[in-house]
This record gives sequence, structure tokens and C-alpha cells, in this order.
Amino acid sequence: MPLFEWNLSTFSVEAEDNDNTIRVYEESSNSESPAFSDSDCSYCTMSTLQSEEVASYFRSVSGFTYSSNEDVPILIPTDTNANKLDVLLHIIVRLCQGGRNVPCEVDEMLRKGGVDSETGARVLDIVTNSGTWVEEMADTYPTAGFTSIDVKPLVPHKPHARIGFQVYNLHAGIMEPDATFDLVHIRQGVFVSKNFNSILRDINRVLKPNGYIVVTEMPFEAYEGGCFGIKITSSSLEIMNRASLAEGVDIKVWQDMSSRLDTSHPLWENERMGAAHSLDSEKGPQATRGFYDITLRSEPVPLGAWHSDEAQKTLGNLMRIRALHSLQQILPAILSRGPQGAQTDRFLESLKQEIMQVERYRAFVMCRIWVARKR
Repeated sequence: MPLFEWNLSTFSVEAEDNDNTIRVYEESSNSESPAFSDSDCSYCTMSTLQSEEVASYFRSVSGFTYSSNEDVPILIPTDTNANKLDVLLHIIVRLCQGGRNVPCEVDEMLRKGGVDSETGARVLDIVTNSGTWVEEMADTYPTAGFTSIDVKPLVPHKPHARIGFQVYNLHAGIMEPDATFDLVHIRQGVFVSKNFNSILRDINRVLKPNGYIVVTEMPFEAYEGGCFGIKITSSSLEIMNRASLAEGVDIKVWQDMSSRLDTSHPLWENERMGAAHSLDSEKGPQATRGFYDITLRSEPVPLGAWHSDEAQKTLGNLMRIRALHSLQQILPAILSRGPQGAQTDRFLESLKQEIMQVERYRAFVMCRIWVARKR
């Protein structure tokens, strides 16, 4: 029996923010659901990968399926729920941005045709997952071209003339020339690598000068309502953080991302950009390292339906659903290092009760979005 009763295969929500409407329907009662239908979704078409090739990207650990890449933390299983939870996260992040998929300054740059306003913007998406973000972006910006990469083929994607879906070992380097992209978007990237700094360096390499990086993370933290500076002590969140650290996830980046992006950080010292992973190594080292004009937007998201505002209440319901199932997703990693037998049942029940009762704390979690430009 699953830990939580709520079923990811069926849910319904309609949310409005700044005249933008985002709808997700109940799959069991509406086969034409825009989020999960067989006729309308991106993952119901034939993949370009052969079945035996797809299988090589995965491995089974204790009965759960994970990426076969040894550089990817064994934390979040790559099952059907992972796809649906990514769609749910996408909705939450979009609502946090007033219904937009990118911040205003990035939107303006894309509509102008890129940082040089000449050839049309090039956009890199890391990591594809469900593909929802990149597919919506292609619809919104008809003059932009998109590349979306992942370390595993989570779902097949509908062919699109302006989207290139690629699956390869991201940790060997981004397989693109230097100074290629106007925007690099990376969401929950800490969970796809045990060396997040390496990914940041390679993102810097493939960005054009003055190009944008947008990093979105949802840390395992909760704050008291009305007082965002006070963290809530939560055993479930602490357990999730410990499990992440044990698997090599760089959760410290949630606190020091801004300083890591800055040109003064040691991350950029003695870094010969244009070498190592570069496809243009014959050009020699580049002078530009790091980022400037760094901003952090921390958007509070209610954890539960306690908020008096109806839009925030809807957002809080979505966040609680995601929190419950995110915990359930990483339970295999938690239990592999934790209690066994009868202790397991008591452990799981205590975690369930803690999260289900969180509304009494009027708690928030933070959606953090960093925006910066390549030096």
C-alpha cells in the first residue's frame, strides 16, 4: 500500500494569475486532458531511440529504476510519477512567476531575437524531464530555436521543428560550441549531478557574452508563515536533506548560488574556458569567466491550503501534493540507510503525520530563481 492516499494519476486544478490560466484535469474522467492525455501530450508519440537503447540509460536498485549514469545521484526514481511530478513542479514555478515561464528581462530579450537581436534567440534547456517547459517556450517564442538535453529519456517527445531533444552524458560536457546560446535554463539541476560546479562552468562556456542563465531550485526547507527568516524544524525535511547529501547532491548551492555565479568566486579561478569540454578548443582560452547582474527572487509558496487568498490556496494545495510525493519518491534512498521491519512502518507514519499536519504552522517553502548574465 502506498504511503500516501492521493493518486498522482488523477487530479484536477485550474489556476489563474495575471490573466494567465493554467489547467490540469482529472485523467480518469477526461481522456482529452491537456496535461496527461493520449492525444495531446508530448510523450505519447514514437521516440527516436530504440527500445534496447532506452534500456541502457536505466538501472534497477532495490527494485526501483534510476539513471544508469554513475555521476547522477541515486535519489529520485525515473518512473511515471517522476514525469507527472515534473509537470506539477512546472505549474508551481510558472504560477510563482505570474504565469510566465521566464523572468521579464529574459522574456524581453527573447522577443527581440536574442542578445544581439539579429539571428533569433538560441535556448538551451537542462534538464528535459517531462519536456513541458521547452514545449511551452517554443509555442510562446516562434522565432527562437531550442535544444533540450537530459541524461535519461524519461518520456518520448513529439517532434518539433524548433526543438532538438538530446540524451547523453551531461557530465562529459555540453556537446555544443562555445558562445552558442542566448539563454540557458536549468531547473532542479542539483539532482542530476554530483558535480554541479562543472555544469555551471560549461553553461558559462556555451552562453554568448551577455547571455542569460536562469536557475530554479526548490530547497528542502520550510519557513513560518509571516516570518520567512525563521526555519521550521522538520524531521522529514532533515531526512530528505541527509539523504541528498549521502547521494552526493550539492545542496549547499541552495545557500551560495549567487556567490558561485559571481566572477570573484574561486569556481572561476584558473579556469581555462574554451578547453576541456570545449568544441572550439583551437580558439584558445576565453577571457570571460563567471556572471554579472546576478539577482535572486525568492517566491514564498504556501505548504497546504491554509492561505486566505484563493490563488495562494490553490498554489498551496499543489505544493503539498508535490511535497508528499517527493518524499515518497526518495523513500528508497532514505530507507536504504534507515530503519527496517516494524520500525519502517512507524517511521513512515511519523513522516506522513508531520507533513499532513503542517498547515497548522502556516508554513511556506521557497521557490528560488537566480538570473544572471555571462560576463
